[in-house]
Amino acid sequence: MLNFSRRQFLAASAAGLAAGSLSGCATGTKNALRRKPPAQSALQLLFYADTHAQWQPVYVHPAANHLGPMSLLGQAPYITEQSRLASLGLKSNSLAASWLTAQGARSVVQPFKQMGGYAVLAEALAEKRKAFGSEASLTLEGGQCWNASGLATLTQGRYGPLSSHWLGAEVRVASEEAALWPEAVEQLYKDFKRPVLTAEQPIRYFTKSGVRIAVVGCVNPWQQFPQGFDEQAWLKGLQAQVNLAAKSASLVLLLSDAGTNPNLWLSTQLQGVDLILSSRGQDLWPQLVRVQSNQNAIPVCFAGSQGQGFVELHLTAEGNDWHFNLQYHALFSDAEPASSAVSQQITQLRAAYASWLDQPLATAPDWLYRRDVLAGSWDQIIAEALKTTGAELTLAPGLRHGVALPPGAVITRDHLLSLTAGYPATLFNLPANRSQLQSRLEVGADQLLSDDWFLHTSEDLPRLTGSHFLLRYQALAGQRISELNWPVASTSEQVKVAGWSTHYQGEGVALWQVMENWLRERPKNWQLPEIEKPSLAFVDGHPGWHPEALL
Repeated sequence: MLNFSRRQFLAASAAGLAAGSLSGCATGTKNALRRKPPAQSALQLLFYADTHAQWQPVYVHPAANHLGPMSLLGQAPYITEQSRLASLGLKSNSLAASWLTAQGARSVVQPFKQMGGYAVLAEALAEKRKAFGSEASLTLEGGQCWNASGLATLTQGRYGPLSSHWLGAEVRVASEEAALWPEAVEQLYKDFKRPVLTAEQPIRYFTKSGVRIAVVGCVNPWQQFPQGFDEQAWLKGLQAQVNLAAKSASLVLLLSDAGTNPNLWLSTQLQGVDLILSSRGQDLWPQLVRVQSNQNAIPVCFAGSQGQGFVELHLTAEGNDWHFNLQYHALFSDAEPASSAVSQQITQLRAAYASWLDQPLATAPDWLYRRDVLAGSWDQIIAEALKTTGAELTLAPGLRHGVALPPGAVITRDHLLSLTAGYPATLFNLPANRSQLQSRLEVGADQLLSDDWFLHTSEDLPRLTGSHFLLRYQALAGQRISELNWPVASTSEQVKVAGWSTHYQGEGVALWQVMENWLRERPKNWQLPEIEKPSLAFVDGHPGWHPEALL
């Protein structure tokens, strides 16, 4: 357990279906806390998460680099590219490679492939429910589904409940909407008209095919404990809710918006849960994941992001336990029905905002992407825009939200708003000195790489430009960052820094407006600025680290 001073420090500083060959079987965790499942029970669970309110199709761009804690070295989901394909018994030219790996997604065989979109996602989910029988099927929505797109930002999530109805969600976990739109969230939940699992009301029961199912919600702990995250208090509270749920249920599901590593940590700590459905981390793995170091670990399900696909789980009772069979269904947007009801509603609802959201600002000179352990090309564009404020350094959180764009695609306001994840991001000046800046970087590295998995906020390393540092992959907490340099032009220890944060509410120009001004000034054939990255030590040979895959 963390000591008090370190915890407080961390809290303050955080201020086409193509998956037939990727099915995965797993046996549920034997558990004396819940009731024995009825004999010969069969259930279907449908799960999607982290759609980021992207109603329209998106370009395929999975993360190339998954650099996680040393204790998870070589384990899913911290494994990528050829290592990932080999672990699943697949070839690099397989169809799955086009959506499972960054290199495959940008191959010349299937260039600029688009996936997802709520119209095709809604139809695919409806077909699965109909085929299995709605009385034996439960559709669950993870976090980050009402926020993050440009339209969601403009309307304060007004159409979130409706979009969940399109997808047939029967229960969802409370997510970013509570922090973004506190005055509107009560009405949003009323409009949903179905259970929303919150910290105050975390349990709902369902009966499917004669089986009583308890769904326990786990909200983002960093929002639940804003004055200082205490992992033991968090665990104790969750365990109490699970114990209550297990008293009358044959199947206990944890629908968690805590993020990848916190959910993996919970899988080794909780008792009485049969399956954890993970969101916020935006990770995808087409099989259930168990922490290898713990034979009693609860299986964890990772469904990916942006509505590019969904998970189908078939559950059958085997004695006192459940048997899981998982299929991940990748959805290619060319399968979208031409005139579906959902497609028509999307067109109608966007009509009032489309001219403003889709305003062309520039043309993408190369692949623009967000998620990367160190920096994405979108973040370099953000840094270049921030430099127009006269700053010598730029510092930004390692957010993973944002739509990828291929070379030649038109950049719009919708894309810029999506990059801020729906938060009211503003500019501010950070009084900078070497020790303060290094401390912020150490916190980011600790959250990313620490073996205290519950610390992970599902963000990548903070983005720093105008300076350089060395990041040691295997090092003690507080000793991962070194050789931090100041800009050559600086003549004092006080360096002007421009940045933005999802935790900072202050005066300044909105970040997307700064970016728009910068983009409008780009010449017709402009080039992508070189991405500034720190150096890394002790990552050679890591199965989840393949920088050469970034084409």
